[in-house]
Amino acid sequence: MPKITGESEWLLQELSSTKKRAVPADAAKIKLNQLISKLGFFYEKIRNAIDYNEEHLIRRTSLKRLLNRQVGFLMEKNPIKISEALIHEFIRAKYLPNDELPETDIEEVAIIIAKYLMVLQYLAQNPPPDYKKITDWITGLMVCEIDEFLFPDHKETALINYAYGEMVKSINFSKADIDEKERNLQIYIAVLRNLIKADQQLLSYLLFKLYRPDWNNITPDETRKLLPQLLSFKKKIDLHLNHPSGHQLGKMLKVQSVFFNIIKEATSDDLAENRELFGDETRLAEKIKEVCNRKYKTTRTKLVGSIFRVIIYIFLTKTILALLLELPYDQIFLGHINWLALTINIVFHPLLMAIVALTIKIPGPKNTEIIMEEIKKIIYGSERRLIYKPKKSLRFGSWAFIIFNSLYSIMFLASFGLVLWFLHKLGFNLFSGALFVFFLTLVSFFGFRLRNIANQYSVTPRKENLTNFLIDFFTLPIISVGRFLSVNFSKINIMIYILDFAIETPFKALVETLDKALGFIREKREEIS
Repeated sequence: MPKITGESEWLLQELSSTKKRAVPADAAKIKLNQLISKLGFFYEKIRNAIDYNEEHLIRRTSLKRLLNRQVGFLMEKNPIKISEALIHEFIRAKYLPNDELPETDIEEVAIIIAKYLMVLQYLAQNPPPDYKKITDWITGLMVCEIDEFLFPDHKETALINYAYGEMVKSINFSKADIDEKERNLQIYIAVLRNLIKADQQLLSYLLFKLYRPDWNNITPDETRKLLPQLLSFKKKIDLHLNHPSGHQLGKMLKVQSVFFNIIKEATSDDLAENRELFGDETRLAEKIKEVCNRKYKTTRTKLVGSIFRVIIYIFLTKTILALLLELPYDQIFLGHINWLALTINIVFHPLLMAIVALTIKIPGPKNTEIIMEEIKKIIYGSERRLIYKPKKSLRFGSWAFIIFNSLYSIMFLASFGLVLWFLHKLGFNLFSGALFVFFLTLVSFFGFRLRNIANQYSVTPRKENLTNFLIDFFTLPIISVGRFLSVNFSKINIMIYILDFAIETPFKALVETLDKALGFIREKREEIS
């Protein structure tokens, strides 16, 4: 029977333990009307379709939206009211279960909110130069802390610590000019980015807690003393998140994170069963194969859901823009409607997204074999050497810098030049052509992100051949522009502003009123009976 490492034994114990918040059986629960909750759930589905986000970000994005509406738009100052509205809306949207959470959770979340309202008030009274960015950063910390309280996951934390320990032990930094403290911190950041897909918001929160481990339990008086130091904390955190070694380490750990996620999925809540599994190599191999196949299937299902949401997002946004802007433009400036261009602009991009989806492949048996071998090395302590070789960035003004940037410029001109030439041949005008190119870049970027979803469990390197080179040559500039537009378009998405302020606020107020009215009627009926 092979012997597992001490770290693996620790992980098994952590994954087998059940650390749930103790809720007394007789505690009053938060219960909402089921019928009214369906309205909230239906709206949330529509909202998520229009404002596309990756699946693991949807919940925190919704939480931030609700907080911005309560604090920024409705100017609510009472933490209890904000907390109650937030939890009620999350129950209606089915992020949280109905009739299970204790009513004391409203008070607990209110304490978190009160702490951040104090910080935001301090910033309003002493505005820093980047006031908007700082307040957005603080709101992001609040979102992460509330999310951590409402959706605790100690098993995920255990896996992060296990992966971090293994990576610190395995990665050789001999040729890198980086001190040990920063090296370990960069490994930790890379583990978070790849293992749990942590974005900048979550990374900032987790690093902030490294500087202030007492932050979750800090008193109001201690918070007041800490306020002047907040900007210095943010500057330090930003330096860590933008460290030159971060990008390359992230690429290294992208593959490594697959092994740790499969280990987590292969275990159960039974410690004895886990020890028996890890003590039998043959049985472990069978289990890993089973988990991998299940993950491939889940990835395919998730991919279909993401593709469906992207197609709806593109189709709805594109149709509305075509009808509101392109059609009037043709009538006013051209005197007629170019039905061919209008039809292509509405139909082409969702169709292209569907075609891209059909070409996406899920990993197979060869991928599973590699995962199997690497997991055995991790569990049984075989030596794993991962060499970190810092890549030299091209020096500005050097011949290499000029040549490679010139080549990229040629790629850029060739890609967009070919597209514009086709549009001209089809009779597109300036405005309809701009809309077409805008959505072409977005679809290309979304397709790129969907391929990343499909390859999240892939550990085999991409094949380098002439076909892939030509595809990259023409698509990389378009994808790069799509990424830039996606990040910035989300900040000015007109449909989102209309939904958030013209529709969502009164709709949510109506839902809340209906819920209270039905609750009142239920109480009266109970009194009569």
